[in-house]
Amino acid sequence: MEAIPFLLGGDLNCYGMAAAFYEAGIPRSYALGRYRLGVTSFSRFVRPVIDERMNTDGGRIQLIRELAARHPGSRPILIGCTDEYASFLIRSQRSFDERYIIPSPPAYTLKYADKARFFEEMVRRQIASPRTVLLNDGDSVPESVPFLYPAVLKPASSEQYWHHPFEGMKKVWFPRDSHEAEAILARMRGAGYHGTVLLQERIPVADTDNYVLTAYCDRFASVRTAVFGRVLLEEHTPRGLGNHAAILTEPMPMVCRQLLTFLEAIGYRGFANFDLLRHPKSGELFVLEMNLRQGRSNHYMTAAGCNPAALVLADRVLGETLPYTEGTLPVLWHSVPLGVLYSQIRDRELLARCRELERAGRAVSALGLRTDLWHNPLRRLFVWEHERRIRRRARLAPVRG
Repeated sequence: MEAIPFLLGGDLNCYGMAAAFYEAGIPRSYALGRYRLGVTSFSRFVRPVIDERMNTDGGRIQLIRELAARHPGSRPILIGCTDEYASFLIRSQRSFDERYIIPSPPAYTLKYADKARFFEEMVRRQIASPRTVLLNDGDSVPESVPFLYPAVLKPASSEQYWHHPFEGMKKVWFPRDSHEAEAILARMRGAGYHGTVLLQERIPVADTDNYVLTAYCDRFASVRTAVFGRVLLEEHTPRGLGNHAAILTEPMPMVCRQLLTFLEAIGYRGFANFDLLRHPKSGELFVLEMNLRQGRSNHYMTAAGCNPAALVLADRVLGETLPYTEGTLPVLWHSVPLGVLYSQIRDRELLARCRELERAGRAVSALGLRTDLWHNPLRRLFVWEHERRIRRRARLAPVRG
């Protein structure tokens, strides 16, 4: 029976999954979104569908059913590629019949998408996290906190937060004192966001002190694949802060084993993505947050030999029992030109490792996939212009890594 991927979103996350399905033998995936994005345009293996019905749960269900009706006898695979769409699929699994494959976790796991609830769970399980003060609706920023400023201020629910825009809105804030933190909090509340806000210890790190873990749990809630990587470069735009732009795969440390145990303990299914950072002085790894989906940079899994689409197909379509695997193949995944990446890395040993992987043919571009560029002038033009803009911004930006 033919499987047809329906990817909800249109960003790099979506493109990476479409590329993974292509490599797993499915020529094209639907990409459903509100508006067209360049990263999923002019692609051989992405079929964009732009529809205003993607603004509501009911509209999404209607659109998905209409598209699926064009493929009688097929098995639609529904995968969320943003926090909002991932949450929608978790909430709405019962709205689709058995024909649909939805590799999402149970609805009760939605609480872990809330950064405050996740932080409390990490404390309970004695998994290291930065010191944090939780600010509920109506709370003021306390004069005294158990860490020094500048601090980190961020909403517990990114999904709710982005539904209440205001001028100068940022993904994460870095207040210099309690008065500035209170002013930012007032702006968030004034715009309509009334969820919990985290005031957190800011650990001064370079981009290269950040890490990512992506895991896949099968239909029986057993961890079957995990890939760990060191982030070499992050985006630093207000809305894209923290998005990974380059990853170097590495062996998993002990804290990752604790996180995998946590996933199995809560009966998790599907993809989970964790952000971590290493304290530059103590060397201790801290867990920051959990995404209930594959990450925006999921293509680093495919590069490391753990194709996420192939996992879903084997587990949920073919009903196979997957062996446990880890992405141990050393690879350099990047969504920016290598010249830009190298100009931002100050660690000479780390830079040498990257250049060695490039020479060995293990540097994998998120956008420069040959199968998508071959005899495809519009796609080549998009990638050229995209990279030109990145190079221009890099010339104006300070060194990060």
